[in-house]
Amino acid sequence: MLQAINDRIKGWLGVVIVAIIGLPFALWGIQSYLDDSGPQYAAKVNDKEISAHEFERAVSMQRQSMMRKFGGKLPVEEKVLREQTLTQLINQRLLEGVTFDNGYRISDMVLSETIRQQFTVDGVFDRDRFEASVASIGMSIPMYEHSLRSELRVQQMQSAIANSSFVTENQVSRLAALNDQTRDISVLKFDVEHFSTADDPTEAEVKQYYDDNIERFMEPEKIKVDYVEITSQSLADNIKVDEARIKSMYDDYVSSISSHEQRKASHILIQTTKDDAASREAAKAKIESIKKEIDNGADFAELAKKYSDDKGSADEGGDLGWVSSGDMAKPFEQALFAMKPSDNGKPSVSDIVETQFGYHLIKLDDIRSEAIEPLEVKRAGFEDELKADRISSMFYDLSERLASLTYENPDSLEVAVEQLGLKIHTTDYFTRSSGKGIAGNAKVRNSAFSPLVLEQGSNSDMIEISPTHVVVLRMNEHVPAKPIPLDVVSSKVKKILSNEKGHEQTKTAALDVKARIEAGETIDSLKADGITINVITSLGRNDFSKVSDPSILQNAFEMSPNQDAKPVVKEVDLASGDVALVVLNKVNTPENIARDKLDLVKNETIRENAIRDFSSTLLYIKNHADIDKNKRILEK
Repeated sequence: MLQAINDRIKGWLGVVIVAIIGLPFALWGIQSYLDDSGPQYAAKVNDKEISAHEFERAVSMQRQSMMRKFGGKLPVEEKVLREQTLTQLINQRLLEGVTFDNGYRISDMVLSETIRQQFTVDGVFDRDRFEASVASIGMSIPMYEHSLRSELRVQQMQSAIANSSFVTENQVSRLAALNDQTRDISVLKFDVEHFSTADDPTEAEVKQYYDDNIERFMEPEKIKVDYVEITSQSLADNIKVDEARIKSMYDDYVSSISSHEQRKASHILIQTTKDDAASREAAKAKIESIKKEIDNGADFAELAKKYSDDKGSADEGGDLGWVSSGDMAKPFEQALFAMKPSDNGKPSVSDIVETQFGYHLIKLDDIRSEAIEPLEVKRAGFEDELKADRISSMFYDLSERLASLTYENPDSLEVAVEQLGLKIHTTDYFTRSSGKGIAGNAKVRNSAFSPLVLEQGSNSDMIEISPTHVVVLRMNEHVPAKPIPLDVVSSKVKKILSNEKGHEQTKTAALDVKARIEAGETIDSLKADGITINVITSLGRNDFSKVSDPSILQNAFEMSPNQDAKPVVKEVDLASGDVALVVLNKVNTPENIARDKLDLVKNETIRENAIRDFSSTLLYIKNHADIDKNKRILEK
């Protein structure tokens, strides 16, 4: 439901909570469960039903989430997905009941604050956003609040269990020492090319292997689809630009540039006292006298320092710096921006200007503004902007109509073609894993091989290739998977058999050497053609760079030293086809471990203990609950 809650709840519990509150979807297939005899629910937990509607909604959400995570591919079979989802819903329902029965409660204040935190924008709770989000997941406000209370109660229980977990310092020290442990090993690698002396496999052997492993030599099923598409680019070609709108946009541009003009100004202020006529008369007489001095050639800056009542600028000769529209009192601003630069070498000084502060004389020192580009230069940008707005609107409308027409007429694309003026395209054959053109998109391939298209023969749901490209498709032709003829894969089968025989011979040689090491022979005495010996010291658990194959590192740390000091040797099949013997020479245990590492191990151990304790609690709850699953609903 709320992303922050999902982020804070880890493990399967987070998946459970998210599963309950997925996006609503169009239910298909539920009616078939209700039409037949038998249970009309997905499961019953302590006499409380999980409806088929709730189950299908959770399955849909899980499916969409997995496909987004795995690049448009569903990593599990549909039946597995449905079974996992039902288990999660049952677990959630059990936990909701147990937390309530055991006194866990969420106050109205906590509930309100949780919602407020998630839907606050710029410090203000966005009620419209909240209501829209609730509506988008198919819930009313009361339903949403009830579901959120249940989630927070489960979170309370999880926190209580986590807070009760602990680990002793002795345990932490032992675990940290085990984690920082290093090992000295010797690796003897046996080259498969050297030890392989097997004859080429016979035709009978090739045929037998082919028959026994036919599933490895199948030509994958493939499909060809018809599709219609809407792209923003195709819409752009039919849009005509309104010349009047271009002119209006240019006028707005000119006005905007003009409003960004700045003027450098200085002023002299003679303040007045509000509602004091005598003060106003005296101030006006004084400013008029100053104006005459300026007209007679007196220096404006010197007069500002001598007479101006604006102490902030007087010491700077009245300098106000650069002034933008809106910075000053309205009469002052209007006068300043109406002034023209002097063309006779004399300073440009305004007439007397009155504001609420008193009387001003303003000197225009400089003007700066962005250059206004001509209409011919701006036209292309304005046209693109107008087209983009129009295309966006058209694309949305047409996409909505395409989705509706192809859903309402599932057996053909022709109705959409006729009403929307589209064209039917046909792809080449493609498989579940690869394709060309539009079939190169994983969303398209997954939709093409979905039950809706492949089994029911219906139009697909609308597929969003990108924000500016949507597609609806339907099956044109389907070719099932079939075996590749033996004569085509014969050379491949021969190579497999040769590699397997060669590997077995190499392994036999390695096992013979292993027995000799275990009998007491030194490693140096075993040097021979085809055997490479590598001694590695202080090998850490994550020192993958020190080994040629990750399985060597893994096996090195799975080995336990013998109590009788006899050598410990293990054979390892390498990805290259070679075989290695890993000999454990010594286990190095650190004497001193830094406090920060100890703390890290402690926190991780407590977390793992909390997960284990929670899982045990859930298992106990399930073992003492009455759970009835509708197995028929899992077979869809």
